[in-house]
Formats: sequence, structure tokens, C-alpha cells
Amino acid sequence: MKKLTSQIALITKIDHHNNLWLLTTVGNQWPTYNNKGQLTNALDEAYVAIAQIDLQAKKPHHVSAPLELHVSANTVQAHMIWCSSTQMPAQVQLWQRASEISDTALKEFLIAVLSDTKIMMPFYMSRASKSYHHNEQGELFIHSVEVAIAAQKMASQYNLPKRTQDCVFVGGLLHDIGKIMMFYNTGNGSNKGVNGQHESFNFMVLAEHLERLKDQDKTLFEAMSAMLAPQVNNKKYYDYVEELIVRSADRISAQCDELQSLFKSKPTDQLFISANGGRKYKRLGQAQLAS
Repeated sequence: MKKLTSQIALITKIDHHNNLWLLTTVGNQWPTYNNKGQLTNALDEAYVAIAQIDLQAKKPHHVSAPLELHVSANTVQAHMIWCSSTQMPAQVQLWQRASEISDTALKEFLIAVLSDTKIMMPFYMSRASKSYHHNEQGELFIHSVEVAIAAQKMASQYNLPKRTQDCVFVGGLLHDIGKIMMFYNTGNGSNKGVNGQHESFNFMVLAEHLERLKDQDKTLFEAMSAMLAPQVNNKKYYDYVEELIVRSADRISAQCDELQSLFKSKPTDQLFISANGGRKYKRLGQAQLAS
């Protein structure tokens, strides 16, 4: 059985006369004449696709059709460089799902953010928290994609419109983007960065892109702002259901990660554990027969 892994790939036509193509993934390149349809619906200009790589044969097994994402070759290559091996599955999910967004303004907004080096490079490198959940370097990206995918699935489960599904995906992806400015992500040893409600910094990081979104679609901007804003304490009603969905997906992702980390090295019969901040967790454990 083939052992496959999926990666984003940059496809470029390097010789039009001889119909020669080059497929580039993280750390690898493969030339092809595409004489056996190795590339699905290939384009003459550079484009991004998802490649399944056969790890044993060390060559592509399948290459998807071009993703509907109009980004530069430099952007694709930068994302490849920033992405660690543990982030690759999340990166593939992000690019694949982003390509399926149908709302023009929302898609342009996301592409602009994905193409913004000063946002995306630290996004790949940062932690989601100092000591709570997803607190290792690079896990802000993993957590954010997890929330985005979960939010989209929740919206789909409740038969909400495609526009809502797309909106919560983008909102879920960017709900913690302000954390790239937090002191624990910018070198707390040198006292750089800031401390406070990271949601407030979401708007600082995304200011330029949100302003453009506001000019294109004020309602979409308002819904996006609701998902990015600080949460009001004990709020039980949400003007936009998109906000409720993203906050729910975020809470589940954070709590599940902490629970799994706390119980990771504990015996299976330990059903209770305490965390920093006074949080206490319980787990079901193995099924027990009634005596």
C-alpha cells in the first residue's frame, strides 16, 4: 500500500515549446511533460494545486486541478517555506477550503491576508497561548485552521447558507490573528510585544484589509468584526449567528487541546485532573461493568 501525504504545490510551465512543466513542493521539484495526464486541467500560467506525494517512491502520486486562488508564485513559495511538517495537513485544509469560497468580496479579503507577509510569516511561527492551549511554536496556525474547519462544518450541519459557511471559515481562521503581536510571540525575554485582549489587536493587524472589505460589503464587514471582537462577559445572545459558531468552535478546540495535553502521560484509570487557573477536567475513561 502506498504511503501518501498531501502538500500544496506550485505548478509552472517552464518550456512552452516542449510542453515541460515543473511541480514544486516543500524541498522538492519534479519536471513532467504531462504526457500521461499527470497534471489535472493544467494551466499555462503558474498556479497552485494539491499534490499527493508517494513517500516510498518519492514522487507525486496525484495532482489536483488548479485551486481557485489567484495568488502569486512568490506567495505560494513563501507559505511553503514558513510551513513546518506538523502544519502541512492544516495548510492543505486551509488552501483547499479557501479555494471553494464563492463570495467574491470575502475571497478577495482572504487572499489579500494570505498574501500579506507581515501577517502570515508570524502567523505560522506563533503560539496560540502562553501556557493554556496550543502553546507550542507554530500551534496558533494549527488551532486557527482547526477552528475555521470546525466552524464551517457546524454551519453546514445546520443547513446555513453557503455565504455563512464561507464567512465563519474566514472568521474562524482569523479570530486569533492579533496574537501575533502578543509578548509571548515576539520575544518576551526582550520585553517586545504587547499584553492585553488579543481580540483588540485583531483589528490592528487586519486594519488595511478590513477597511477594504468595508468598502466592498458593509454587512460582511460587520459580521467579520463581530467574530473578531472581544467577547462581552456572559453574553447569551449574538446579533450574528456567525459569531456564535466561531466562538463555539474556538472554545471546543482550546478545551480539547488542553484536556488531551493534561491527560497525555496519565494512566488510563485517572479520570480527574486540574489545570492552571483552577480549571478541572474529567474524562470518561474505559467502560466499567456494573458489579
